[in-house]
Amino acid sequence: MSEARIKDRVGNWTLANQLTFLRLIAVPCFILAVLNARFGIAFWLFVAAGITDLLDGLVARVFRQQSPLGAYLDPAADKLLLAAGFILLTEYPQLFQQIPMVNRIPVWLTILTISRDVFIVSVALMLYLAYGHTKFRPSFLGKCCTAAELVTVGAVLLFNDLGRSHPLIGAGVLATFALTVISGLHYIWRTVRTVRAADAGRAGA
Repeated sequence: MSEARIKDRVGNWTLANQLTFLRLIAVPCFILAVLNARFGIAFWLFVAAGITDLLDGLVARVFRQQSPLGAYLDPAADKLLLAAGFILLTEYPQLFQQIPMVNRIPVWLTILTISRDVFIVSVALMLYLAYGHTKFRPSFLGKCCTAAELVTVGAVLLFNDLGRSHPLIGAGVLATFALTVISGLHYIWRTVRTVRAADAGRAGA
C-alpha cells in the first residue's frame, strides 16, 4: 500500500468518525439490553448514542473534519439504532412476547417507518445508477421525522423501565406517523423534480 493511500485512510479516521463508530458499537449492546428487559440500560445507551450524534456533527463542523466516510457512517449508525429500537419494541402477535413490556410500538408504525427508509435508500441508489446523482441530502421534514422517531423510541424505553405508560408515547406515535407520511411524500416530490432536472440537462446537452 502506497504512503499516499495510508495517509488518506488515516485522515478519514477523524474524531468525528470515531464518535460515529462508537454509536455503531452501541447497537449490539442496545439490542442485548432490550432482549434482556434491561430497559434502563437500553435507554441510557440510546441517550448516549444521541449525544455522540450531536458531538460528531459539532466536531466535524468546528474542526472541519467532514469526510466521505463520515457521510456514510453517520446516517447508517442512526438508522441501525432506530431500526433496532422499532423492531424490538413493536407489538407483534407472537414475536418478542417473552420480553415483559408495559408499552409497545404499534406494528403498523414500524412497518411504515422502515418502508419509508427502504424507499429513500432505493431512490438514492436509483438516482445514482441512472444519473450519477450522489447528493441526496435529508430534508427538514426528514430531520423532524427522525426526531419524532427518537422521542418515540426513547419514551417507550424510559416508561418501560419505570413500569408505567405515559401520554408522551401516544403523542410520539402520532407525530411519527404524520411526519413519516408527509416527509415520504416530500421525498417523492424531490425525486420527481431531480429526475426532471436531470432529463432536461441531458436533453440540453
